[in-house]
This record gives sequence, structure tokens and C-alpha cells, in this order.
Amino acid sequence: MLALLLPAALAATPTEIEAVLERFRAVAVMPLDPFPEDQLEALARGEVVTRVDTRPDGHHRAIGIAVCDVPQRDMWIATQDPHYTGGDDAIEAKVEKQPHRGVWYGMIDIPKPFSDRHWVLESWDEVALAGRTDGEVWEHPWRLRPGETGRVRPQVERGEVQGLTLEMFDEAVETPVNEGALVFLRLSEAESLYAYHITTDIGGAIPERLVAGFVRRTMTEHIEQLRTRAREDVPRHYRGDHAPILGFTDALVPLHP
Repeated sequence: MLALLLPAALAATPTEIEAVLERFRAVAVMPLDPFPEDQLEALARGEVVTRVDTRPDGHHRAIGIAVCDVPQRDMWIATQDPHYTGGDDAIEAKVEKQPHRGVWYGMIDIPKPFSDRHWVLESWDEVALAGRTDGEVWEHPWRLRPGETGRVRPQVERGEVQGLTLEMFDEAVETPVNEGALVFLRLSEAESLYAYHITTDIGGAIPERLVAGFVRRTMTEHIEQLRTRAREDVPRHYRGDHAPILGFTDALVPLHP
């Protein structure tokens, strides 16, 4: 398990954390397996907990989770604000976008002799789930849309996908598995629980467990950066004349004063 500590003391106890996670497991589209007592205690200390689970279908899922000393809404802004970009090696392009739902193209560069991998995903906000849980559970899942990478080829031909040439696109291989979710759970008005999990198989000769292990090793830094952004930058940035961002209802997330 990898861990980093929050600078501020947390109020949530292991029992309270488990109660929120149990509620999430009962209603989630993509639930998480229970966390043992030592991991719940680590979460209560402010540590980032990471692990790789083997699903019943044999696929490997990388999971990162942490208690955050910021409200649920600020963690959401930290992941959704379009001003926060960078830090991801993938090339991305929008295919379709509607309120609470989008279709996205992605590609990752893989060192030779392996071919680059690309995919099309659909992601959505579980708005009804948020309503049924009085806003306690926000789940933002995504799933692969197999065979749809060809939809993006005209955009590539027109030069509309930054960093991607037609030759790169045509030589890339579509990934057979890619799904996961961002999870935002309310612990209190001042604390939230954030989880990020992904199941991916990039195919070919690269073992899925190896990929899951690599993703797991990146999760602690990813989550720590998000917590810092939500705590320190979001209250200063998401205010004034900033365009409001849609939350997990049809309402916009209120700006900071």
C-alpha cells in the first residue's frame, strides 16, 4: 500500500468511513469490495490506500481511495473544471457531449515494438443515484464503446485532434477492456471520500496485471494532487466570473464567495 498524509487532522473514524462505503456498495453501478480494518484505519489517518483486486470475471481492477479534508463538491470541481488540464499522457478528443453524459476518444503512446492503443468511452453522472442517496453518493462511471474509434477518423483527417496524425491513428490498436469510475462520497459538510478505480486490458502481449500494477503506482500522486487542488486552489479559482460547473443534479455548483 502506498501512502501520503494530509497536513490537517481528519474527523472521520474507520466506523464512519465503512458506513459510507457500505451505503455506496449497496447502490453503486460499479461497487467496490469491502476494505479490511487496517485499510479503514489508514484512511482515517489520511493515507491514500491503493490496491489491485481481481474481479470475478478474471480482470484486474486498480483502486485508489482517500479521505479528503474538503467538501464533496470541491473534489468534484477539482476533477471537472476545464481549466485543470495536463498531467495525463493520453491524447483525448470529444466525440459527443450532453449534460451529465459524454463520449470521448483517447490514445496512449506505447514504446516500440508495441503498437499505440486507442479507444472510445462513454462516461456519465449517476444523477438518479445522487438523488436517491440525498446527495451522499456521486458516481461518475465510464465504459468502453467497442468498435467506435472509426467515428473519430474524420476529426483526425481535419487536424482537429491535437498531437494525433492520421498515420498514428491508423496504426493504433483498439483496447478490448476499459471501464471504471470516479466516486465522491459525503462524510460531512467538511470531509469527503474520493475513489478512483479502473479496469483496463490493452491487449496484445502486455499482461493485464502488469498494466493494473502500473496504474496503481500512479494513483497516490494523482489523488494527493487532487486533494491539494481542491483544498488550496478551488476556493480561490472557482469564484467571481468563473463559469459555473454542472453538479450531480440539474443545478450548477455554487461559486465560492
